[in-house]
Amino acid sequence: MRVVSRILSALFLSVLFSGVKVDSDSPNFDWSRTLRVDLVLAGNSQYQKAYVAAIKRYTGSVASPNQAVSPFEYGDYSFTLSDINTGDTLFLRSFSTLFEEWQTLDEAKERERAFQQTIEMPLPLKKVKLALDYRRKDGSPDRLIDEVLDSGNYSVSEFIPNRHPERIIHKATNSASVNFLFLAEGYRAEEAELFYNDAAKLSQVLLDTEPYKSYRNAITIRAIAVPSVESGYDDPNQNIWKNTRFSSGFNTFGVERYLETEACWDIYDVAAQAPHDHIILIVNSDKYGGGGIFNHFSIVTAAHPMSGVVMVHEMGHGFGGLGDEYFNGESTYNNFYNKQIEPRQPNLTTLVAFDSKWKHLLAGDIPVPTPARAQYKNVTAVFEGGGYQRKGVYRPAMECRMRTNEAEGFCEVCKEVLAASLEFFSDR
Repeated sequence: MRVVSRILSALFLSVLFSGVKVDSDSPNFDWSRTLRVDLVLAGNSQYQKAYVAAIKRYTGSVASPNQAVSPFEYGDYSFTLSDINTGDTLFLRSFSTLFEEWQTLDEAKERERAFQQTIEMPLPLKKVKLALDYRRKDGSPDRLIDEVLDSGNYSVSEFIPNRHPERIIHKATNSASVNFLFLAEGYRAEEAELFYNDAAKLSQVLLDTEPYKSYRNAITIRAIAVPSVESGYDDPNQNIWKNTRFSSGFNTFGVERYLETEACWDIYDVAAQAPHDHIILIVNSDKYGGGGIFNHFSIVTAAHPMSGVVMVHEMGHGFGGLGDEYFNGESTYNNFYNKQIEPRQPNLTTLVAFDSKWKHLLAGDIPVPTPARAQYKNVTAVFEGGGYQRKGVYRPAMECRMRTNEAEGFCEVCKEVLAASLEFFSDR
């Protein structure tokens, strides 16, 4: 399927007309190799700083020349590689972080913390400028890093990943594919087959869900059985602590079902073994829970009856950049979205600039905002309530996978967004 969706075309146009000049003619990168920058994000609710912790290079591709400049500006962070002489943009990605979620907690008003973050890019063949930017809650820009990268410098180390057992769970029939990578968490070495079976079951749920179902021939799913010393996961509320490879645990930010890990660098150490447009950790547990952060990674338990559905939801965040459409959950965030500006997430709006969202999908007789009445139950509209806030944030459907597990699947808007991402990452 090579038909570029309307939203993808619109997003490309938004990049082209945003003042970004792209240099696509000169040989700027070795696309078969990767440069990885490990970062530390630190601060509190009022400020943050970013520091480079390590720079590594390794063999393996993270993008193709067709994917140099991503049109998906769904995260409040972005990094740009540019030509140090002309200023032309060579590579661009947007992403979100666990740190920015923590900044909205009460705890962040009283203390400072630091979180790991990793960004990856094709290996530059010459010196380039790295700019790391953040959009503050009021919409103003904040440049966190502005420095020259030299991939041949003595401070850049050659990284050789440890090899772990690997299996292809689903292989694309198209010549190019989107690469999803499952990593085992909380499985001992002798539980490798259990992990592969769990990965296969979750993969089937994903591939049976639109729009992934329509793109199944353009999707490759790999699984790496990285071993843990002990089986299981951390559960602080139950005083359960396990020695696992990525130290995952429940009760993240005080929400029992929120499963996460701060071991970002370790995850990318293992992922370097295989292609990975998006990484998903499968945790050896039958408890309900998961998490997903855009262009970071997603995480889900293996054996709860709803694990497949939860994974599809969390990958909506992690792979698609979609926001949560519910507003009556257990969230401990304080005013996560500023209602005076548009959210980055493409399935949420404050109506400040609704023309940039899903207005093109509305029928002419749909009122904006749309009352939650039966006549609008199965149409794309603008319903109040989303992004953990009952008022002032709007979503496109009464029910959607990004709102509830009981929904039949994604709404029209979320399908279009995910299809655009699948198109982009399979264009190699």
